[in-house]
Amino acid sequence: MILVTGGTGLVGAHILFDLCSKNLQVKAIKRANSSLYLIESLFSFYAPDTYLKLLGNINWVEADLREIDSLIEATTNIDLVYHAAAIVSFRNKDAKQMLKANIEGTANLMNACKINKVKKIGHISSVAALGPAADAAPSSELNQWEVSTNNSAYAISKYGAEREVWRISHEGMDVVMINPSLITGPGDWTKSSTAIFKTVYDGLKFYSLGRTGFVDVRDVSRTIIYLVESNITSERYVISSENLSWKQILTMIAEAFDKKPPHLKATRIKVAIAWRILKLFSWISGKEPRITKESARASLRERHFSNEKILGVMDIEFMPIKQSIDDATRFISRFYL
Repeated sequence: MILVTGGTGLVGAHILFDLCSKNLQVKAIKRANSSLYLIESLFSFYAPDTYLKLLGNINWVEADLREIDSLIEATTNIDLVYHAAAIVSFRNKDAKQMLKANIEGTANLMNACKINKVKKIGHISSVAALGPAADAAPSSELNQWEVSTNNSAYAISKYGAEREVWRISHEGMDVVMINPSLITGPGDWTKSSTAIFKTVYDGLKFYSLGRTGFVDVRDVSRTIIYLVESNITSERYVISSENLSWKQILTMIAEAFDKKPPHLKATRIKVAIAWRILKLFSWISGKEPRITKESARASLRERHFSNEKILGVMDIEFMPIKQSIDDATRFISRFYL
């Protein structure tokens, strides 16, 4: 039997779809108040004629990563675990909860898996947990984490979660891990990385000077499933399709929505002023700022990622990001507009 955490989120929902499409029976964790709208929408988007049958392959169970007793129950009689649950946020007010959920929650899950003798665990990490590369070289699995004030709370939480996975690996459990770059593709445009689609749709005039890696969520799903089903163990892999500038990615999204692309360059000074003004406005209005200090910093960084290691063990042709964005906008236009 297979267990998926984070099944109502972007990556977890796609893992569930791929597993159910193989006619596998899957147990998926959700919290009591979690909505199933995203996963039902995704299944009907990808398989309009058979999605109800595919959804029937999922056995939903209520559990909380912060409560180990519920995880011990959820992992009973489980052979394989896909750990996709995580909080993704760049807001200061979410930092404490995110650190607790992503690190302590992963520790609880790892311990529950060990108690129930789970055969193998596939963990979804992030390139945020990689250390910096020297001399603008592409970042890879070899980059070691460095303690720095530039590390976001999200990055710290993902690095901490990785440590828990490696801990359980050293204790004899089979694990494999992937580090995706920024994930695009069909999803809920009010959450995680897909929220950039809503920001552009609502009218974004500025683009930043940074560059980073992007990968479609379907490539994330297929790589972790391949690795879990393989004999590979105690390894991690960067999963990234293309290294693109923010101007390129924002322009693609705007054009897919038939909107005017961002056309004003946001320099470092302008970005620094913008997040401070928006923070002040959020205090006054009570609304969440569209740009935070951490997201502003991230948008200015030049990062490149190498996918050579995964290409060496898996025959995969990564989806072009333009196609990923086109599919995402079609999905959002159908289910969220």
